[in-house]
Amino acid sequence: MKMKSGGLWLAAAMLTVTVTGCSSDNAGAGRESMEKLKTEISELQKENKFLKEQNDMLKESLVKPVTAQEEGGTAELLNNGSSPAAAEPGEDHKLIVKGTPLVIDGTGEYTITKTSFDKKISPSNPGSFYTYYEAKEPGTTYLAITLKVKNLAGEAMNADEVADVEVKYDNKYEYSTFDTMEKNGGEDFTYTNISRIEPLKNGTLVFLAEIPDEVKSSGKPLYADFEIEGETYRYIIKK
Repeated sequence: MKMKSGGLWLAAAMLTVTVTGCSSDNAGAGRESMEKLKTEISELQKENKFLKEQNDMLKESLVKPVTAQEEGGTAELLNNGSSPAAAEPGEDHKLIVKGTPLVIDGTGEYTITKTSFDKKISPSNPGSFYTYYEAKEPGTTYLAITLKVKNLAGEAMNADEVADVEVKYDNKYEYSTFDTMEKNGGEDFTYTNISRIEPLKNGTLVFLAEIPDEVKSSGKPLYADFEIEGETYRYIIKK
């Protein structure tokens, strides 16, 4: 815009010079030419003024300040889509909430039913003989997350492929998990790599991470990321 405006001013100056030359050579013909040139110059000046106004409006729009209301609207949009980098853990992830089923059509229904910290983890309804898991290392305990799964697919689901879970403490310390599966109504545990969940039937899996006692007692953030069917769902244990 600025280059075009400048060009118009230069054209006006050149026309002015031409007017001066014409008037000195031939007064009669020069007056007629002068009137014509004055008209052209006037039109050019009007166009130049219009272009200058457009240029100023463009500059103003580029540096328009953002009001507090507009700024809030931008933040809301980010939180609903791609969250800002400063968002707290979980805000930029899909969430899975304890007691609320996560339904993936044609695949499964996933519900976290229990979270516990204990040195010894037993099945929910122990029978006469049962398997249990005990944290052997001093100063550690187990974090156990129980996930109930209903198979909505048309074929059996391998229990060891239901989910991969990673626990994160204080937004930087990561702990891997292993899983086990309840059998006989919770009387005992069995291995997930030899277990299947038939269509429209339920299975109860327990994901365990051996963590320092500090993680249990601290008030710092603690969450678990569940990777299910290629998507990651965050379960916030402590915020």
